[in-house]
Amino acid sequence: MDDSTFKSSCQIERIGEIVKLDEQAAVILINGKTIIVPIAKVAGEVCYGDRVFWTGNCWRRKLES
Repeated sequence: MDDSTFKSSCQIERIGEIVKLDEQAAVILINGKTIIVPIAKVAGEVCYGDRVFWTGNCWRRKLES
């Protein structure tokens, strides 16, 4: 199916944990790997140790249900 107008409703939720946070960047642990994210891509309410998810624009705190 190579129709570029077809929109998939499948979505992968990226979830990680903040393992380091400072004025410049956040280090997020995802599936055993770390990524460094500019602080501009992290929501203001996020703290060290929080579980976070990617919204498509920024990393936000994941509220556990």
